[in-house]
Amino acid sequence: MRSILLSSSLLVSAVVVVGCPDASPPPTETGATMDTSVIIDDAGEAPALVCPGAKGCAAVEGRLHAGAGFRAITPGFEQPVYLAGFDIGRTATGTHDDVEARAFVLERGDLRVGFVTVDTIGWYNHDAVRVRTAAAQLGLDLDHVVVSSTHNHESKDTMGIWGKNVSVTGYDESYQQFVADQAAAALGDAVDGLVPVTLTSAQTNDAKHLVNDTRAPYVRDDSLSILHFADDDGVGVATWVIWGNHPEALGSDNTLITSDYPRYVREELEAELPGTTAVFTSGVLGGLTTTIGINVCPDADDATIDTCPQGTFERAEVVGREAGRLAVAALNDTGIVEPDFLSLKRLPFRVTPKTTTLILAFSLGLIPRPVFDRDGGQVPDDELEFVTVEAMQAGEFQLVTEVNALRIGDVEVVTVPGELYAELYMLDEEGGSLVERPENADLPGGESEPSVGTQMPPSSMNVILNQTNDSLGYIIPQSQWDEDAPFAYEPDGQYGEQNSLGPQNAGDITRAIVDLYKLQLR
Repeated sequence: MRSILLSSSLLVSAVVVVGCPDASPPPTETGATMDTSVIIDDAGEAPALVCPGAKGCAAVEGRLHAGAGFRAITPGFEQPVYLAGFDIGRTATGTHDDVEARAFVLERGDLRVGFVTVDTIGWYNHDAVRVRTAAAQLGLDLDHVVVSSTHNHESKDTMGIWGKNVSVTGYDESYQQFVADQAAAALGDAVDGLVPVTLTSAQTNDAKHLVNDTRAPYVRDDSLSILHFADDDGVGVATWVIWGNHPEALGSDNTLITSDYPRYVREELEAELPGTTAVFTSGVLGGLTTTIGINVCPDADDATIDTCPQGTFERAEVVGREAGRLAVAALNDTGIVEPDFLSLKRLPFRVTPKTTTLILAFSLGLIPRPVFDRDGGQVPDDELEFVTVEAMQAGEFQLVTEVNALRIGDVEVVTVPGELYAELYMLDEEGGSLVERPENADLPGGESEPSVGTQMPPSSMNVILNQTNDSLGYIIPQSQWDEDAPFAYEPDGQYGEQNSLGPQNAGDITRAIVDLYKLQLR
């Protein structure tokens, strides 16, 4: 079991209606009632935000500045440490290398945005708010913080799913706060190091031989993206790599804490680009992209033998360093620019879980997320046990999440709160959808979700961040939903649906991105 999905349904907020076919578009009236100092509003959401224009980020002009930092988030062993991903009850026996919170900050004029990625399997939306709150308590004056997880399968459970056994949560409140505080400290280091920068950015498909797709139909985003910020002397400040490949090279038998192959991506970048701090963030992960099932190091005499097999640190190092080298090579083929644009949009919306087992996990506190009633009030923890499966499935109780869009020069970035299937983003050569409608799927005539890629405005480079500002798991096209026999692609079915809340989630999340781009200052 790799991860878990919290599906989406309707949200009616003060700003926009998400997931309803006859919803009115977001309001277009102006007037800066949006305020970047509000981290969480009375409805329990990170409120909608448009920068430039909102209070706190009114003017965005002048030079782009950047800074970076990192802090270790390696857990102690005062009590058993249960590793996330794969099997429940997998206990860590030691530490191979530190897991970290890696951060950079961009500032232009009044707008200051933080980006932080933690070496964890997932990071819920309320924990993203926890990081933002910790940063505010340090006085960092950040208008927004984008929080991602690498989706690392070899670090302490931060989602509550992989505890001692099925009845004991792996979510540790004290560790969550420790990670948030360390992430905020890394952001503080980045703020302290802000300097004027130029940007070099590139995308390459040359790393596709390091990624496998393990779910039909085999649609994969092969792009590896890199953004390199350097000071006026050409010295690196921050380097950001985004790549859709599950960090699970160490596999299920490993019991040592490690950041898996992202460690080696970062080391390679920092060796090749002196002075920089490297940040790795996961790109499109659904489908499912992984290091599993490919021959990374074919033997010179027998190409069927892999000399760095799955489950070894040698494999993690080869994958990570090769990806880092290919990113730098792509970077060297492009020119340096001085970015003249920085912008941000943030939109909250609510999701309705459908899966019985997950609803029970919420009500029992095994997956400790805030739950909200239809009127917007948060359900007290001691009343969660009275939330029935039927009531939550009916939408009487929901969870909060969000999507973001950011523009950095001519690079467009969209955040997705889970693991997006590539066919919901990519298009065929004629610009058509890659989503299939196989006859034996459960809902072959299901809705056609809007393509995320077609919503993004023209740019020199589009970047999709997965596992960002939340961890909602697999986002599967409705027409490819395949839970019941006869199965569409494999005789015994495929992996994915068991970690999803239902076929409606893809449409709800992609429609939220549509509405995100309609969002206007208010």
